[in-house]
Amino acid sequence: MPRLSILGIVLLGALALPPIGAGAGGPAVVTILEGNATLFRGTSKLAASECVRVQPTDLIETGTESFVRLEFEDGTRLDLGPRTQLQLDHPTELRADRPALYALSGWIKLTLDEAQHAAAAAFATPLFDATDLAGVVLARVDARAGAMFVEQGRARFADRRAHASPLAVLKAGDFISFAGDGRTAVEARPPNEFVDRMPTEFRDSIPSRLARCREHEVAARTLGDFSYGEVEAWINSEPAVRRQFVHAWRAKAEDTEFRLELTAKLSRHPEWGPVLFPELYAPRTVGPPWPLPETGVAPH
Repeated sequence: MPRLSILGIVLLGALALPPIGAGAGGPAVVTILEGNATLFRGTSKLAASECVRVQPTDLIETGTESFVRLEFEDGTRLDLGPRTQLQLDHPTELRADRPALYALSGWIKLTLDEAQHAAAAAFATPLFDATDLAGVVLARVDARAGAMFVEQGRARFADRRAHASPLAVLKAGDFISFAGDGRTAVEARPPNEFVDRMPTEFRDSIPSRLARCREHEVAARTLGDFSYGEVEAWINSEPAVRRQFVHAWRAKAEDTEFRLELTAKLSRHPEWGPVLFPELYAPRTVGPPWPLPETGVAPH
């Protein structure tokens, strides 16, 4: 029986490794960038550019007139419109039983190849979760209202507000909108107002450009430290989302300006209290409410 050399074993192992970005949970690649976009990774601020890898849990923010295309190795394409804030993860990943892909605000377009996914695709927002996605789905999100359009395929819409309507099942062509007053409406086609506001790039089917980045990995340019104002929307987001930043950005509490802002607005993110004022949260030693009797024997 022939024996494999150590080099042969290493080569076989290398051949078995997936390409960069392969599989759910791997990085996405910026394949189109028009305008500018910023990445927040750990305590670093980075400039996005084409062929840069965006890692799971990275925050990405697009400029006022920007368009960004992110692609995963399995064929999933995620388009971001202007003024969009998003925490990246693969659409099939979960975090605490909710979709890990989280759109805080802005415009997103998901194009999915269902045959490549072992699990159902989904994304979360401050007001609703979109699950069981297939085909092409567009959404506009902000803190008070939003909308979703199933261009192709299907989707389930779960309103997360108190006393919300039951889960809505949407088919190709359906449009759902929700307002700050709690009203939700499903229509057979998107209204003109939604179409007119839609980013121009979302109206076209742009083919994949991932192939040209597979052999051309680009490092994101460092932009230095970020300020409180640049991430304030995340620090003050819903509790299930913002708690992760207490650990990720703990070192930022040592920055004077950042600390002042955290302290001034502590009521909006109380989980930072133990970091800012650990002495107030330290366990206290409580003694008995009365003096203990002396145990020694008095001299005669």
